[in-house]
Amino acid sequence: MKRASVQHPRSGLRVRCEKGVEPAVRQSCLNFAVWLRSTIDFPIRVVVYLKKDYQIKNKYSKELVSATFFAPYDKAIEPYIRIATGDYEELVSERGEIDALWAILGSMAHEIVHY
Repeated sequence: MKRASVQHPRSGLRVRCEKGVEPAVRQSCLNFAVWLRSTIDFPIRVVVYLKKDYQIKNKYSKELVSATFFAPYDKAIEPYIRIATGDYEELVSERGEIDALWAILGSMAHEIVHY
C-alpha cells in the first residue's frame, strides 16, 4: 500500500506581529527569524504570531501560557506558533531590556524546536 505524498505549496518561516507589540520585541524576533532561516530549513511554512497579550490560551488545555505551537495531524494544514509579548515591560523592570528580549526569544526558540 503506497502512501500519498502530501505537497506543501509554501515553505519557510514567517513572523506576523499584532499592533501594540513593542517595537524592540518585534525587531528582535524579526532578526532572530532571519538568522533561523539561514541556519534551518523550513520545508513546511510555519508562521510565528507575536501577540500583544500578557498570556494566551492554549486551544486544547485552555490553560494560559506564554507561547504555543500548533502541529496539525493533517499535513496539508500549516503549523503555527503564538508568542505572548504583553509582559515585556514587566520583564524589563525585573530583568533589564536585554534579558527581557532573551526571555521572549527563548519562548520563540522553544516553540521552533517543536517544529
